[in-house]
Amino acid sequence: MKTVKALQAVRRRVKVSRDQRVEVSGIPFQPGSEVEVIVVGQARGQEKEEGKNIYAYAERLKRKRGIPRYTLREIERIIHQSRGLSG
Repeated sequence: MKTVKALQAVRRRVKVSRDQRVEVSGIPFQPGSEVEVIVVGQARGQEKEEGKNIYAYAERLKRKRGIPRYTLREIERIIHQSRGLSG
């Protein structure tokens, strides 16, 4: 007679700590049970293409390039000066 293993799937979303360790608690298995763990995550250095946040991108770009904040009036003055108009 053939025995069939019953499988149970448990999905948990956890964050990897700075020391690259993950602790999963509250799973419905007896201590000492043999479990199979499948880790799925976003590849390092790659961003999600769907749902890209333009505001987060602009903020990163501003910090990376050191772009200062300007008011609309200051931007208008800079544009007029670059065009050779008096401001």
